[in-house]
Amino acid sequence: MDREAFDRSLARRLLHHIEHRTTDLAEDVMELPAEVYTSPEQLEREVEALFLDQPLLLCLSGALPDPGSYVTVDVCGTPVLVTRDGDGKVRAMANVCRHRGVRVVDGRGTARRFTCPFHAWTYDLEGTLVGMPTASAFDGMCREDKGLVPLPVAEGYGLVVGRLRPGEPVDVDGYLGPGLSEELALLDFAGWGTYGEAHVHEVGANWKVTLDTFRENYHFDHLHRATLASYAYGGVLTFDAFGPHLRNCSALRSIDELRDRPEEEWGDVSRHVSYQYSLFPNTCLTFDSRHIELWQILPDGVDRSVVLHTQFVRPGLPEDELATLVEMAPWICETVVDGEDFWVAGRTEPGIRTGLIDTVVFGRNEPAPQHLHRGFLTAIEAAGPR
Repeated sequence: MDREAFDRSLARRLLHHIEHRTTDLAEDVMELPAEVYTSPEQLEREVEALFLDQPLLLCLSGALPDPGSYVTVDVCGTPVLVTRDGDGKVRAMANVCRHRGVRVVDGRGTARRFTCPFHAWTYDLEGTLVGMPTASAFDGMCREDKGLVPLPVAEGYGLVVGRLRPGEPVDVDGYLGPGLSEELALLDFAGWGTYGEAHVHEVGANWKVTLDTFRENYHFDHLHRATLASYAYGGVLTFDAFGPHLRNCSALRSIDELRDRPEEEWGDVSRHVSYQYSLFPNTCLTFDSRHIELWQILPDGVDRSVVLHTQFVRPGLPEDELATLVEMAPWICETVVDGEDFWVAGRTEPGIRTGLIDTVVFGRNEPAPQHLHRGFLTAIEAAGPR
Protein backbone atom coordinates (compact mmCIF):
# COMPACT_ATOMS: atom_id res chain seq x y z
CA MET A 1 0.00 0.00 0.00
CA ASP A 2 1.31 3.47 -0.85
CA ARG A 3 0.83 6.56 1.33
CA GLU A 4 -2.14 7.90 -0.62
CA ALA A 5 -4.02 4.58 -0.40
CA PHE A 6 -3.17 4.32 3.32
CA ASP A 7 -4.53 7.81 4.05
CA ARG A 8 -7.68 7.29 2.01
CA SER A 9 -8.51 3.94 3.60
CA LEU A 10 -8.47 5.55 7.06
CA ALA A 11 -10.44 8.58 5.86
CA ARG A 12 -13.13 6.28 4.43
CA ARG A 13 -13.46 4.50 7.78
CA LEU A 14 -13.75 7.78 9.65
CA LEU A 15 -16.31 9.21 7.21
CA HIS A 16 -18.37 6.02 7.54
CA HIS A 17 -18.35 6.37 11.33
CA ILE A 18 -19.32 10.04 11.15
CA GLU A 19 -22.20 9.32 8.76
CA HIS A 20 -23.53 6.41 10.82
CA ARG A 21 -22.64 7.78 14.28
CA THR A 22 -20.50 4.75 15.06
CA THR A 23 -16.92 4.05 16.12
CA ASP A 24 -14.59 1.05 16.28
CA LEU A 25 -15.55 -1.17 19.21
CA ALA A 26 -13.98 -3.76 21.49
CA GLU A 27 -15.72 -7.10 21.91
CA ASP A 28 -16.74 -6.51 25.52
CA VAL A 29 -16.71 -4.05 28.38
CA MET A 30 -13.53 -4.32 30.49
CA GLU A 31 -13.37 -3.87 34.27
CA LEU A 32 -9.98 -3.60 35.96
CA PRO A 33 -9.43 -3.86 39.70
CA ALA A 34 -8.77 -0.36 41.05
CA GLU A 35 -5.70 -1.72 42.83
CA VAL A 36 -3.80 -1.97 39.53
CA TYR A 37 -3.56 1.83 39.85
CA THR A 38 -3.00 2.07 43.61
CA SER A 39 -0.85 -0.89 44.66
CA PRO A 40 2.87 -0.19 45.27
CA GLU A 41 3.54 -3.89 44.63
CA GLN A 42 1.78 -3.63 41.28
CA LEU A 43 3.94 -0.65 40.33
CA GLU A 44 7.10 -2.58 41.21
CA ARG A 45 6.03 -5.41 38.93
CA GLU A 46 5.23 -2.95 36.15
CA VAL A 47 8.58 -1.17 36.36
CA GLU A 48 10.43 -4.48 36.27
CA ALA A 49 8.40 -6.15 33.51
CA LEU A 50 7.39 -3.19 31.31
CA PHE A 51 10.33 -0.81 31.60
CA LEU A 52 13.47 -2.59 32.81
CA ASP A 53 12.79 -5.80 30.87
CA GLN A 54 11.49 -4.37 27.56
CA PRO A 55 12.86 -2.28 24.70
CA LEU A 56 11.56 1.30 24.94
CA LEU A 57 11.40 4.27 22.63
CA LEU A 58 14.13 6.61 23.88
CA CYS A 59 13.64 9.39 21.31
CA LEU A 60 12.97 10.02 17.63
CA SER A 61 15.77 10.19 15.09
CA GLY A 62 15.01 13.88 14.62
CA ALA A 63 16.28 14.57 18.14
CA LEU A 64 19.77 13.61 16.86
CA PRO A 65 19.92 15.40 13.51
CA ASP A 66 23.70 15.48 13.00
CA PRO A 67 26.90 13.79 14.16
CA GLY A 68 27.68 15.22 17.58
CA SER A 69 24.01 15.56 18.56
CA TYR A 70 22.91 14.32 21.95
CA VAL A 71 19.77 14.10 24.05
CA THR A 72 19.22 12.97 27.63
CA VAL A 73 16.20 11.11 29.01
CA ASP A 74 15.36 9.79 32.46
CA VAL A 75 13.25 6.64 32.65
CA CYS A 76 12.26 4.99 35.92
CA GLY A 77 15.27 6.33 37.77
CA THR A 78 17.73 5.52 34.98
CA PRO A 79 19.43 8.56 33.40
CA VAL A 80 20.30 7.83 29.76
CA LEU A 81 22.52 9.75 27.34
CA VAL A 82 21.81 9.15 23.64
CA THR A 83 24.33 10.42 21.08
CA ARG A 84 25.03 10.32 17.36
CA ASP A 85 28.75 9.71 16.98
CA GLY A 86 31.08 11.06 14.32
CA ASP A 87 30.13 8.26 11.92
CA GLY A 88 26.41 8.95 12.34
CA LYS A 89 25.77 5.90 14.53
CA VAL A 90 23.40 6.22 17.47
CA ARG A 91 24.80 5.29 20.88
CA ALA A 92 23.11 4.98 24.27
CA MET A 93 24.82 4.89 27.65
CA ALA A 94 24.09 5.45 31.29
CA ASN A 95 24.38 9.18 32.00
CA VAL A 96 26.41 8.34 35.13
CA CYS A 97 30.05 9.32 35.67
CA ARG A 98 32.23 6.30 36.42
CA HIS A 99 34.14 8.22 39.09
CA ARG A 100 31.47 8.96 41.70
CA GLY A 101 28.18 8.36 39.90
CA VAL A 102 27.26 11.98 39.11
CA ARG A 103 24.92 12.81 36.23
CA VAL A 104 27.23 13.97 33.45
CA VAL A 105 25.05 16.14 31.17
CA ASP A 106 21.50 17.52 30.85
CA GLY A 107 19.14 18.46 28.04
CA ARG A 108 19.96 18.22 24.37
CA GLY A 109 22.38 19.85 21.97
CA THR A 110 25.65 19.28 20.12
CA ALA A 111 29.01 18.41 21.69
CA ARG A 112 32.29 16.61 21.08
CA ARG A 113 32.93 15.85 24.73
CA PHE A 114 30.91 15.54 27.94
CA THR A 115 32.54 16.72 31.15
CA CYS A 116 31.24 15.71 34.56
CA PRO A 117 30.50 18.85 36.62
CA PHE A 118 31.95 17.29 39.81
CA HIS A 119 35.58 16.41 39.01
CA ALA A 120 35.72 17.02 35.23
CA TRP A 121 36.10 13.42 34.11
CA THR A 122 35.48 13.71 30.36
CA TYR A 123 33.88 11.32 27.85
CA ASP A 124 33.51 11.33 24.08
CA LEU A 125 30.42 10.67 21.97
CA GLU A 126 30.98 6.92 22.26
CA GLY A 127 31.22 7.10 26.05
CA THR A 128 34.98 6.48 26.20
CA LEU A 129 36.80 8.11 29.11
CA VAL A 130 39.18 10.57 27.39
CA GLY A 131 40.26 12.90 30.17
CA MET A 132 40.61 13.18 33.95
CA PRO A 133 42.39 15.80 36.05
CA THR A 134 45.30 14.56 38.18
CA ALA A 135 45.37 11.31 36.24
CA SER A 136 48.43 10.11 38.15
CA ALA A 137 46.30 9.77 41.29
CA PHE A 138 44.50 6.91 39.55
CA ASP A 139 47.54 4.89 38.49
CA GLY A 140 46.65 1.21 38.58
CA MET A 141 43.03 1.78 37.52
CA CYS A 142 42.13 0.44 34.06
CA ARG A 143 40.90 3.57 32.27
CA GLU A 144 39.61 1.49 29.35
CA ASP A 145 37.04 -0.05 31.70
CA LYS A 146 35.78 3.28 33.01
CA GLY A 147 33.81 4.57 30.05
CA LEU A 148 30.12 5.36 30.42
CA VAL A 149 28.17 2.11 30.72
CA PRO A 150 26.86 1.23 27.22
CA LEU A 151 23.21 0.31 26.76
CA PRO A 152 21.67 -1.61 23.85
CA VAL A 153 20.16 0.70 21.23
CA ALA A 154 19.08 0.60 17.59
CA GLU A 155 17.63 3.06 15.09
CA GLY A 156 15.04 2.52 12.39
CA TYR A 157 11.97 4.14 10.78
CA GLY A 158 12.65 7.40 12.63
CA LEU A 159 12.73 5.69 16.04
CA VAL A 160 15.59 5.23 18.51
CA VAL A 161 14.78 2.18 20.63
CA GLY A 162 16.90 1.03 23.55
CA ARG A 163 17.07 -0.80 26.84
CA LEU A 164 17.67 0.56 30.34
CA ARG A 165 19.98 -2.29 31.29
CA PRO A 166 22.88 -3.97 29.46
CA GLY A 167 21.83 -7.18 27.77
CA GLU A 168 20.33 -8.41 24.54
CA PRO A 169 20.72 -6.20 21.46
CA VAL A 170 17.68 -4.30 20.22
CA ASP A 171 16.01 -5.18 16.91
CA VAL A 172 13.68 -2.37 15.80
CA ASP A 173 11.74 -4.65 13.42
CA GLY A 174 11.34 -7.19 16.20
CA TYR A 175 10.17 -4.48 18.59
CA LEU A 176 7.59 -3.12 16.15
CA GLY A 177 6.43 -6.47 14.79
CA PRO A 178 4.78 -7.30 11.45
CA GLY A 179 2.97 -4.47 9.73
CA LEU A 180 3.93 -1.55 11.92
CA SER A 181 7.46 -1.11 10.59
CA GLU A 182 6.11 -0.91 7.02
CA GLU A 183 3.49 1.60 8.12
CA LEU A 184 5.98 3.86 9.89
CA ALA A 185 8.19 3.69 6.82
CA LEU A 186 5.25 5.09 4.83
CA LEU A 187 5.01 8.04 7.21
CA ASP A 188 8.70 8.79 6.51
CA PHE A 189 9.45 11.06 9.48
CA ALA A 190 13.10 10.20 10.17
CA GLY A 191 14.18 13.62 8.90
CA TRP A 192 11.67 15.66 10.88
CA GLY A 193 13.51 17.94 13.32
CA THR A 194 12.66 19.19 16.79
CA TYR A 195 11.23 22.64 17.36
CA GLY A 196 10.63 24.59 20.51
CA GLU A 197 11.69 23.47 23.96
CA ALA A 198 11.02 20.03 25.35
CA HIS A 199 8.51 20.05 28.20
CA VAL A 200 8.37 17.99 31.38
CA HIS A 201 4.84 17.69 32.79
CA GLU A 202 4.41 16.51 36.38
CA VAL A 203 1.03 14.86 36.84
CA GLY A 204 -0.56 13.92 40.15
CA ALA A 205 -1.75 10.52 38.99
CA ASN A 206 -0.58 6.96 38.44
CA TRP A 207 1.16 6.64 35.06
CA LYS A 208 -1.62 4.45 33.67
CA VAL A 209 -4.28 7.00 34.65
CA THR A 210 -2.29 9.58 32.69
CA LEU A 211 -1.84 7.23 29.73
CA ASP A 212 -5.54 6.34 29.64
CA THR A 213 -6.47 9.97 28.88
CA PHE A 214 -4.57 9.79 25.58
CA ARG A 215 -6.12 6.62 24.24
CA GLU A 216 -9.75 7.48 23.58
CA ASN A 217 -11.68 10.49 22.33
CA TYR A 218 -14.97 9.55 23.97
CA HIS A 219 -14.22 12.48 26.31
CA PHE A 220 -13.75 15.13 23.59
CA ASP A 221 -17.33 16.44 23.56
CA HIS A 222 -17.32 16.79 27.35
CA LEU A 223 -13.89 17.49 28.80
CA HIS A 224 -12.74 19.34 25.66
CA ARG A 225 -16.06 20.93 24.72
CA ALA A 226 -14.53 24.45 24.73
CA THR A 227 -11.30 23.39 23.00
CA LEU A 228 -10.79 20.28 20.86
CA ALA A 229 -14.48 19.56 20.29
CA SER A 230 -14.62 22.34 17.71
CA TYR A 231 -11.44 21.07 16.03
CA ALA A 232 -11.92 17.28 15.95
CA TYR A 233 -14.79 14.83 16.14
CA GLY A 234 -15.33 13.23 19.53
CA GLY A 235 -16.48 9.63 19.94
CA VAL A 236 -15.29 8.71 16.42
CA LEU A 237 -12.11 6.64 16.35
CA THR A 238 -10.44 3.91 14.35
CA PHE A 239 -8.49 1.23 16.21
CA ASP A 240 -5.89 -1.18 14.83
CA ALA A 241 -3.56 -3.38 16.88
CA PHE A 242 0.04 -4.30 15.99
CA GLY A 243 1.04 -6.83 18.63
CA PRO A 244 1.19 -4.84 21.89
CA HIS A 245 1.28 -1.53 19.95
CA LEU A 246 -1.69 0.19 18.31
CA ARG A 247 -2.92 2.95 16.05
CA ASN A 248 -5.93 5.19 16.55
CA CYS A 249 -7.11 7.80 14.08
CA SER A 250 -9.34 10.78 14.81
CA ALA A 251 -11.13 12.92 12.25
CA LEU A 252 -10.54 16.65 12.20
CA ARG A 253 -13.69 18.67 11.54
CA SER A 254 -12.22 19.68 8.19
CA ILE A 255 -12.85 16.12 6.95
CA ASP A 256 -16.39 17.34 6.18
CA GLU A 257 -14.90 18.88 3.04
CA LEU A 258 -14.48 15.36 1.62
CA ARG A 259 -18.01 14.08 2.18
CA ASP A 260 -19.54 14.99 -1.17
CA ARG A 261 -16.39 14.88 -3.28
CA PRO A 262 -15.21 11.96 -5.40
CA GLU A 263 -12.01 10.44 -4.01
CA GLU A 264 -9.92 11.57 -6.96
CA GLU A 265 -10.57 15.16 -5.80
CA TRP A 266 -9.70 14.60 -2.14
CA GLY A 267 -6.12 15.82 -2.42
CA ASP A 268 -3.91 15.47 0.67
CA VAL A 269 -6.14 13.50 3.05
CA SER A 270 -3.60 13.71 5.89
CA ARG A 271 -4.72 17.33 6.44
CA HIS A 272 -7.99 15.98 7.84
CA VAL A 273 -6.78 13.07 10.00
CA SER A 274 -4.88 12.83 13.29
CA TYR A 275 -2.79 9.64 13.46
CA GLN A 276 -2.14 8.45 17.01
CA TYR A 277 0.25 5.59 17.74
CA SER A 278 0.87 3.91 21.09
CA LEU A 279 4.26 2.21 21.25
CA PHE A 280 4.33 -0.28 24.11
CA PRO A 281 4.34 0.34 26.94
CA ASN A 282 4.30 4.11 27.51
CA THR A 283 4.79 6.20 24.38
CA CYS A 284 2.23 8.16 22.38
CA LEU A 285 3.02 9.61 18.95
CA THR A 286 0.49 12.00 17.41
CA PHE A 287 0.94 12.97 13.74
CA ASP A 288 -0.75 15.43 11.49
CA SER A 289 0.34 16.81 8.14
CA ARG A 290 2.62 19.39 9.78
CA HIS A 291 4.15 17.96 12.92
CA ILE A 292 4.56 15.20 15.51
CA GLU A 293 3.86 15.33 19.23
CA LEU A 294 5.89 12.79 21.23
CA TRP A 295 4.55 12.00 24.72
CA GLN A 296 6.59 9.63 26.92
CA ILE A 297 4.60 8.77 30.06
CA LEU A 298 6.65 7.52 33.00
CA PRO A 299 5.88 6.35 36.53
CA ASP A 300 7.17 8.57 39.33
CA GLY A 301 5.78 6.72 42.33
CA VAL A 302 2.47 4.95 42.59
CA ASP A 303 0.40 8.16 42.56
CA ARG A 304 2.51 10.42 40.33
CA SER A 305 3.78 10.41 36.77
CA VAL A 306 6.07 12.47 34.57
CA VAL A 307 5.37 13.15 30.90
CA LEU A 308 8.22 14.09 28.55
CA HIS A 309 6.80 16.10 25.64
CA THR A 310 8.83 16.81 22.49
CA GLN A 311 7.63 18.33 19.21
CA PHE A 312 8.91 17.68 15.68
CA VAL A 313 8.16 19.58 12.49
CA ARG A 314 8.06 18.44 8.86
CA PRO A 315 10.97 19.91 6.87
CA GLY A 316 10.20 22.58 4.31
CA LEU A 317 6.90 23.57 5.90
CA PRO A 318 5.48 26.70 4.20
CA GLU A 319 5.66 29.83 6.35
CA ASP A 320 1.88 30.10 6.78
CA GLU A 321 1.63 26.49 8.00
CA LEU A 322 4.59 26.97 10.32
CA ALA A 323 2.91 30.08 11.74
CA THR A 324 -0.27 28.08 12.38
CA LEU A 325 1.76 25.40 14.11
CA VAL A 326 3.60 27.90 16.30
CA GLU A 327 0.28 29.48 17.27
CA MET A 328 -1.39 26.16 18.12
CA ALA A 329 1.51 24.51 19.97
CA PRO A 330 1.10 26.30 23.33
CA TRP A 331 -2.68 25.90 23.10
CA ILE A 332 -2.35 22.12 22.77
CA CYS A 333 0.37 21.83 25.40
CA GLU A 334 -0.91 24.20 28.07
CA THR A 335 -4.65 24.66 27.52
CA VAL A 336 -5.74 21.25 26.29
CA VAL A 337 -3.27 18.72 27.69
CA ASP A 338 -2.09 20.41 30.90
CA GLY A 339 -5.29 22.30 31.58
CA GLU A 340 -7.75 19.53 30.75
CA ASP A 341 -6.26 16.03 30.27
CA PHE A 342 -3.71 16.20 33.09
CA TRP A 343 -6.12 18.22 35.24
CA VAL A 344 -8.69 15.42 35.03
CA ALA A 345 -6.00 12.78 35.65
CA GLY A 346 -5.17 14.56 38.91
CA ARG A 347 -8.86 14.56 39.85
CA THR A 348 -9.04 10.81 39.12
CA GLU A 349 -6.25 9.69 41.41
CA PRO A 350 -7.82 10.64 44.79
CA GLY A 351 -11.11 8.98 43.86
CA ILE A 352 -9.47 5.69 42.92
CA ARG A 353 -7.41 5.72 46.12
CA THR A 354 -10.41 6.08 48.44
CA GLY A 355 -11.13 2.35 48.23
CA LEU A 356 -14.80 3.18 47.59
CA ILE A 357 -14.75 1.89 44.01
CA ASP A 358 -13.44 -1.59 43.36
CA THR A 359 -13.10 -1.42 39.56
CA VAL A 360 -12.35 0.98 36.74
CA VAL A 361 -14.49 0.50 33.62
CA PHE A 362 -13.60 0.75 29.91
CA GLY A 363 -16.50 0.60 27.48
CA ARG A 364 -16.58 -1.14 24.12
CA ASN A 365 -15.99 2.31 22.58
CA GLU A 366 -12.59 2.42 24.33
CA PRO A 367 -10.74 -0.43 22.59
CA ALA A 368 -7.27 1.16 22.76
CA PRO A 369 -6.90 1.40 26.56
CA GLN A 370 -8.36 -2.09 26.80
CA HIS A 371 -5.67 -3.36 24.43
CA LEU A 372 -2.85 -1.65 26.33
CA HIS A 373 -3.98 -2.95 29.71
CA ARG A 374 -4.21 -6.50 28.36
CA GLY A 375 -0.66 -6.08 27.08
CA PHE A 376 0.52 -4.91 30.51
CA LEU A 377 -1.04 -7.93 32.19
CA THR A 378 0.43 -10.32 29.61
CA ALA A 379 3.95 -8.91 30.01
CA ILE A 380 3.76 -8.99 33.81
CA GLU A 381 2.52 -12.58 33.81
CA ALA A 382 5.28 -13.58 31.37
CA ALA A 383 7.89 -12.02 33.67
CA GLY A 384 6.75 -14.35 36.48
CA PRO A 385 6.81 -13.73 40.23
CA ARG A 386 9.38 -11.34 41.69
